[in-house]
Amino acid sequence: MEKFQFKDESLQRTYENRVKELKDLADSPVNNPAYLWDETVQRYAAAMERTKKLLQVEGISSYITAGMMKNLDTFLKKCSDAEFHIALVGAIKAGKSTLINALLGYEYASTKVTPETAALTKFKKSDDNYVKVLLYTKEEWDSLWKSAVEGNADIFLEEYKTLNADEEKNNWLGISPRKVTCNTQEELVKEITRWTSSKSPVHYFVKEVEVGLKDFELPKGVVLVDTPGLDDIVEYRSDITRDYIDRANAVLVCVKSDALTGQEMHTIYSVFSNVRYNPEKVFVIATQLDTLNRPLENWQAQRLEWIKHLKRKGAFGNEQLAERNLIPVSAYLYTLLKEYNTYAQDDQSDKMFDLKSILFKLRVCDLHANYQMLCDFTQIETLKRKINNDIVVRYKKLLTEDVTNSYLICKEEIQNSMRKIKKEQEDIIKTSQGGIEEIRKKQKEFTQKYEETKDDKRELESMINRLQTITQKRADELERAIKALGR
Repeated sequence: MEKFQFKDESLQRTYENRVKELKDLADSPVNNPAYLWDETVQRYAAAMERTKKLLQVEGISSYITAGMMKNLDTFLKKCSDAEFHIALVGAIKAGKSTLINALLGYEYASTKVTPETAALTKFKKSDDNYVKVLLYTKEEWDSLWKSAVEGNADIFLEEYKTLNADEEKNNWLGISPRKVTCNTQEELVKEITRWTSSKSPVHYFVKEVEVGLKDFELPKGVVLVDTPGLDDIVEYRSDITRDYIDRANAVLVCVKSDALTGQEMHTIYSVFSNVRYNPEKVFVIATQLDTLNRPLENWQAQRLEWIKHLKRKGAFGNEQLAERNLIPVSAYLYTLLKEYNTYAQDDQSDKMFDLKSILFKLRVCDLHANYQMLCDFTQIETLKRKINNDIVVRYKKLLTEDVTNSYLICKEEIQNSMRKIKKEQEDIIKTSQGGIEEIRKKQKEFTQKYEETKDDKRELESMINRLQTITQKRADELERAIKALGR
């Protein structure tokens, strides 16, 4: 804006002070650690934070629509703390929990014979060790219960009755999320078990568990998500997993490596039917490699058979992607190797017996001489590298591109509004140098234009909302049809 010179000295000082206030706001520092995950994102977010402050200033805010402020808030949220959700999916006893523990470096997920995962359980980096629990609302529970009854989930209903869970129901449904800070890993495990154990009646009413870890062995921003099985006896919980598969940035499908049966293929195809034509985000993990009679030789033969199925149209769709995203692992052996010093002196321990059995299959006599070879055989470090390089780096690139496009859209919208405001303010200032009648005339013209603009804006927003509703309805119908094909 050009510098105006007012005849009235008091008015001139007010004007200059106002300009200085706006310049100070525009130059104010933005120190939000949530934007530090990418330099470009940090720069754009800082610019929009300062712009938002300017738009909220008295005298400017009245010109700014609620829609523009909402777009700014949406943009800033997109810039904050990028998280990369990796969902682990698998049939019961497919080695999912053992793999999670190997990736996390500690036995947080239960590996008991009975299935324990009935709620989404998220593991993420945090400044403190904590467990946060989200419980079902009454409406959500009613839907789950209806699903169990209509689906004849007899085992679920019998166990629910045996644990007298109905007596606990009203104590938990609809209450605020619970968060408990833990000082040690042992306390964390105890708290996780409290909410997820199938022997505890409260686990029925838990919708989601979030676990914050100070010692997190995966890249910053990764959220590892243990899901209820796709074959859960309660369809409502299986649907939660299906929806999460769609939203996750990557999916690790855990399937036992000893045989690729019809049930395993059903699990795999169910996942692919829920990824919205995005097969590259799926990684098929052949688990429990150490249970094969001759792990190295047996897997080479098994792998060729797996590729035949996975390269088909209903899965990866091509051999190259199937080769790249099929990863055999031995999570239990990896854990045994990493924990070796904790049980090395006890030849009678279960872990020592298990380790010796695996070494025998691999024809390894000297553990120390072959330690690195055994770690390489487990493929856990390879999987960690893939998580970082193929998932986090790739998704960061896509997210940065999305943020850049959103920034340009917001910037253009703000610039257009500012140009209009600038012209109107300049006209008012110039008019103020004239007589009172000219000022009144200009004010009347401005008010009329402003009201017309608001009407046009409301009409446009209404039309956009109607289009979005129609589009979303059609998308939901298409999604339900696609999911129905995969069941």
